Amino acid sequence: MHDHDDATTAGERWFAYGAAHPHTSMEIGGVAVITGRTPSTVELHALIELVRAAHPPLSARARPPGANTGGPTAPAEHLRELTLPEHGGDTALHAAIERLCARPLTDVTWGMTLLHGHRDNEYALLLRAHHGLLDGMSLIGITLAALGEPGMSPRPTAPRPSPSWTAGRVRALMRAAADLMVSAHAIGLGPAEVQAPSGPPRRLWAHTPLPRMKAIAREGGVSLNDVYLAALAGALRPWLPDRTTGTVRVTVPLNTRRGDMNAALGNFHRGVPVILPCHLPTAAERLTATRLATRNIRISHRDPDADVLFDFLPTRWHGRALARILHPRRTTMVVTHVPGPARPLRLGDRSTRALLPLMFLPAGHHLSVCLGEYAGAAHLAVVADPSLPDIDELPARWLAELEALEGAFSQPRPATASMPSTVPDPATDTAERVVTSSAERDA
Repeated sequence: MHDHDDATTAGERWFAYGAAHPHTSMEIGGVAVITGRTPSTVELHALIELVRAAHPPLSARARPPGANTGGPTAPAEHLRELTLPEHGGDTALHAAIERLCARPLTDVTWGMTLLHGHRDNEYALLLRAHHGLLDGMSLIGITLAALGEPGMSPRPTAPRPSPSWTAGRVRALMRAAADLMVSAHAIGLGPAEVQAPSGPPRRLWAHTPLPRMKAIAREGGVSLNDVYLAALAGALRPWLPDRTTGTVRVTVPLNTRRGDMNAALGNFHRGVPVILPCHLPTAAERLTATRLATRNIRISHRDPDADVLFDFLPTRWHGRALARILHPRRTTMVVTHVPGPARPLRLGDRSTRALLPLMFLPAGHHLSVCLGEYAGAAHLAVVADPSLPDIDELPARWLAELEALEGAFSQPRPATASMPSTVPDPATDTAERVVTSSAERDA
């Protein structure tokens, strides 16, 4: 084991991966859509200070090439403000999010952008951070900490003692090394002649009531994550090549926090491979097969030796190992799921009515997907290379797969209405919606 804590070890591999792929943004984040008056600069600086206090590594400047650390920053360096077209609604908001995310942060490793003007009595705060500093659970944690809510602790974790090399641990290392070395044949979703990135990524969102997905999981005897993945397996079918060999092999990030680490901030995830059963003809069959496929996740979560490969490798090799794992020939896409607060959050006299997740797109990949939970809603966030044809249809197809799963288990469907927005409106918060980027709407 190395002489620093687990979060640092996991984070370094992402910094190394990003340095090896300079044209790939390693930023993850979220957008809080808030009802109430627009905050002042003084208020936002105070909020930034709370975020920095929650996780001190966020106070450091972005690293110069070849350096291990950067210098300190001031709160103003983390803040941007963008006034959107008046009454532009969600079309203007999502267009701005897409433009901002296409320009990664350079001087700092995390930043906050105030977006306002698109709707009366509403604004949005966009938070982005390098994946080497935070994972999705930590983003939720620092949001809770900044709002004074009980959540994840800012305390660092102590280094783990060096594990003993039992026979089981040695076997786990051999299996991990063999899996890394054996050629994999993951199915690619993009045009064979187009190498990603072909341009700034597209970003799409959809949302549906969370109780709806939980009801499907309960009737099917599976987890909510199984429902999410099975619906995705069906939704991806139109993008599979007509003639191909291989499998749709996705990497699912698994939270590795345990015991006294449950409240730790940083990056505490490792990837677990899952084969999506896209080839099966019905939604019910895909859900059953997904339950079997995600056995890897359940076993890995209980296995103390699941991360033995990175425990064994010198830290300087972690980036190369991660690049091997995420190579497009080995991983079709990254698919993640981030649980969030069950009740609406407040910022003073303001109410946060949606938290939209922001996913990154690994080098050479055409698609990544994230499911975020917040206050009874499940938000699907899609980030895709622009070379993927008709990708604007993916959120609607995912929602249609949920409907097919409901039909398979004879579940009554909640009353819904189509709306041209991805953000749950307080008056119609059971509505199911799909939104595309502004570029597509203007086309």
